Amino acid sequence: MRFVTAIIALIVGSSLLLASCGGKSTEDTYRAAAQRAVPDAVLTLDNLPQGWAKSEIGDQALAGLSLNGDCAALNGRGRDFPGEVATGDSEPFAGPHNQQLASTVSAFTDTDAAQAAVRRANDLVLQCRDQIQEALKQAIQKAAGDLGRLIGGISASVEPAQFKSFGDETSAYSLKAEISTLLTSIDVNGHILVIRKGPLTGVLLYATLGDLDAGEEEGIASALATKLTHAEASLPK
Repeated sequence: MRFVTAIIALIVGSSLLLASCGGKSTEDTYRAAAQRAVPDAVLTLDNLPQGWAKSEIGDQALAGLSLNGDCAALNGRGRDFPGEVATGDSEPFAGPHNQQLASTVSAFTDTDAAQAAVRRANDLVLQCRDQIQEALKQAIQKAAGDLGRLIGGISASVEPAQFKSFGDETSAYSLKAEISTLLTSIDVNGHILVIRKGPLTGVLLYATLGDLDAGEEEGIASALATKLTHAEASLPK
């Protein structure tokens, strides 16, 4: 079971791609406010359903995963996108039924910069899809350790997806992996969600063994959107 949980966490980590944001001048005041707001806007255990906890393997699973070339812009989870002034990451969390998630929130100088960041992130996810899928397969093989000899094959896909709209705009990508072993196969499913609220963006990475719980996932996405709304209200106009 630990192996399966590691696979899910690595799916989250391999896709921890998108988002970022940007603003004793007005710019300095805005930047300071954004740097205070962003850490409070990421998801915490208090925002998650009962039974969730800090992921024991999340940090380890996220380490060492990287894309190259133009795709390397995704490695910082949106950091250093044009106009980004503050970015914060949540801890990785694990659910009671082999779920894994993480969130990232970024603040940009203004709404236009945040919109441009979302467009760039969307373009990069599609442009880098082959790299993301290959990185996912390599991460799963690495996570298997000695059990890797039991794996007959790994398939992985990242595709645009439909999802309930939150905030001012929402982008969604489905994550799927199938690990074939000598005895059985393991399916992992998840989403990358990018939610924008004004000059703020939030990224939710959610994956689980077997079928997705749409109600739980939407509830968590709603919690992130609500925190983005509160963070936006705290920024100077």
